[in-house]
This record gives sequence, C-alpha cells and structure tokens, in this order.
Amino acid sequence: MEREKPSDFPREPLDLFSQYRHGHIDRRSFLDGARRFAVSGLTVGAVFEMMRPNYAWAQVGKETHPASARVLDQLRTRFTFQISVDVATLPQGLGVASAALKGGVNIVEMGTPLLKNEGVSNVVPAFRKQFPKALLLADMKTMDGGASEARGVFAGGANIIDFLALAGVDTAKAVCAVRDEFRRTGSELPRLAFADIMAPHQGPAAQAAEVALRMLEAGVDAVGVHLQSDARRADPKLIESDFLGDMARAIFERVGKTAPVQVVGGLSAAQAKRLARVGLRAFVISGNLGQPDAVTRYNLPPAEIERLIAGFIAEVSGA
Repeated sequence: MEREKPSDFPREPLDLFSQYRHGHIDRRSFLDGARRFAVSGLTVGAVFEMMRPNYAWAQVGKETHPASARVLDQLRTRFTFQISVDVATLPQGLGVASAALKGGVNIVEMGTPLLKNEGVSNVVPAFRKQFPKALLLADMKTMDGGASEARGVFAGGANIIDFLALAGVDTAKAVCAVRDEFRRTGSELPRLAFADIMAPHQGPAAQAAEVALRMLEAGVDAVGVHLQSDARRADPKLIESDFLGDMARAIFERVGKTAPVQVVGGLSAAQAKRLARVGLRAFVISGNLGQPDAVTRYNLPPAEIERLIAGFIAEVSGA
C-alpha cells in the first residue's frame, strides 16, 4: 500500500464551527447557526467559548495559513511518524533521513546533536536541498533567544521549530511571532512551532497537562511529551515503567481534542501501540528505532534502518 506523503494531506470539508474559526463564514451566519444550538440548551456564549481560538491552529490574525493547517490536521487525526536524526555529522544525518523516509516517516527531525555539531545554517539548508518535499523539524531545545533561533530555522527552509516548554511563555510567544512572520511572507510552506515538555522534570502528569495548556494558550501549534535521554540512561526503569505513557495520556486528555500531542523518548512499538489505542496519533522514533531497549542503531546499514522503521510504523498503525 502506498504511504501517505505530507504533500498529500487532505483538505477536509469544514463544518460550521471550523468555517468560523478559519474565517470562511461571517459572524452573522455563525450566530444564526449558534442560536440553533441554544434550542438544545447550548448558549451562544458557550458556542463561542468552544470555538474561541485559544491555540494558534495555523492562524495569523484573522487569516488562516492553509499549508500549516493541513499539517496540524494530519498530526491530530491521522498517524504520523517522525525520525530523530540524532547523529554528529551531516553525511550520516542525510543517510539516516533518507532511509527513514523510505521506511515511511512523515517528518524528518534534524536532531539537536546534529544542529549543534554542524550548525543550523549548514544543516537546515542541506536537508531542504536533499529532501525538497519533506516536512523538516529542527529540534533546537531552545531555552532563550527564541526569536533569533526560530528565524534561523525558518530562513533555512525548515517547517517546524521545536523548543523547550521549560523556557516559558515569553519564549513561546517570541517563537510564535517569528513563525507568524514567515507564514505571512510565504503561503506554500507549513510553518509550525512545537513545545517539548520534558519528563520527568515537568511531571507529574497533572502538572505536565497544565504546562501543555499554557504553551497552547501562548500560541504554539502542538506539544510534545519527551522522556529525557539522560534520565532514561540514568534510570532504565523509566523506560520499562509507564511514566511517559501516564504523562502523554494526561496531556492528551487535557488538550488532545484541540491540538496535536506528540510522544518521544525511546518509545518501543509496544509502548506506542498502547498510546495509539487511547487516541494518540503522533509518534517520534528515536535511535533505538522502536526496539525495546536503549541501543542506538543509527550505524546500521540503510536497508536495515528502513526495515525497522517500516516495521514500527506498520505495527503501531495497526493498533
């Protein structure tokens, strides 16, 4: 079966609410429809509260950014898979990304080690040149200087910047402001901002869900829950336990109907399947390539990387 490509994201028909949110229906028409809901006890005010754009949802002011909106819809409603290209050199990174795309991933993550070792201004344009149609995410782990880091990522041709929710609301707003600039100047490329919630430091689950809400209210497009690699190396039981799953489920329950929730952190296929069964759809494949251990497999032959990734995707998608 031919796999869906990011460029093939469907344009779903808009209902009354989404038409209002995306600016395709005027206020009077929306009010007429909303009043009809009041007959069943749902007030106009409640309807507006339901549809109030708390989150970015690919909006720039009152205008939508269709390319970004389509990606967000895919991330929220359909299975998507991202590969973490956490290697040290550009040649190896391009090789891992190529194998992963052949295996069926939807998003190529230019990992933090690669970006820091080789430089954003080198890595991002090289990936865009090599993979002109791929969705590219830069995992910057930004803690400060959000505007300048976002500008460098988007100027190089990346679609998504991933920063740390630990940086706070001010950094989130700075990143989103630059994202909006690039949306205004170019309609053809998706431009998104993701906030990574780090486990175990931003746990327990209820606290992580509150962090997710604050990030989305600040304007980010999606949140990720990320089991930190240093933490899982220091305590292998973190992988064996359901700590990451508990946080992911809590965040998804709080915000998953409105925004995508992505899960990353050495996930095995079995762990991802459990999360898929409760409705999560966006998963990141780490260096273990979905195997139930902490072994990094980026040095495997490309065909083997492709095989493992394809197997992970098939298993999780069939959950």
